[in-house]
Amino acid sequence: DKYEGELKNNIKDGYGIYFWSNGDKYEGEVKNDIKDGYGIYYYSNGDKYEGEWKNNKRDGYGILYLSNGDKYEGELKNDYSNGYGIYYCSNGNKYEGEWKNNKRDGYGIYYFYHFNWKYRGKWKNGFPYGYGILYLSKGLKYERIWNKMERFTWLFRGIFILLYFFAYLYKINNKSIILILILIIIKYYY
Repeated sequence: DKYEGELKNNIKDGYGIYFWSNGDKYEGEVKNDIKDGYGIYYYSNGDKYEGEWKNNKRDGYGILYLSNGDKYEGELKNDYSNGYGIYYCSNGNKYEGEWKNNKRDGYGIYYFYHFNWKYRGKWKNGFPYGYGILYLSKGLKYERIWNKMERFTWLFRGIFILLYFFAYLYKINNKSIILILILIIIKYYY
């Protein structure tokens, strides 16, 4: 490991660059031997964080670029997304709203890019919880109050909504929808 930068009384303080043997690198403000203030951290896995630090942790406003193409931009506290932030998915989807400990929590909007849909409502621990509206194409919307038991059925509800949406678009009858839903459930469980 190596440090290049300013020292005060033989202690790392001011602007500096850390190089670690695992390939990580930090470039920015240092206070009493720790990352504190504005800085950029380059992770060996390709991720990059650019923003505020406090006591060696990401804290304040920052942007986290992930190696998979995703990006988080917003408030952080103790290394976690906390407060208001926007998460951009590499597939075009986006969440804009409140976060708690790296999970969607509070009011937020999730945009489904490929379907041109959006979900607007409350979130808890990463899942819809409480009142929310799913806005579909062609002016359709699905409005309800989500509870914690439904968190685990979010995928099935999403599939069910998709089937009804396509049935509406392509004039598919209810028997076909039920058959497709049964096939999906059988495929999932077996």
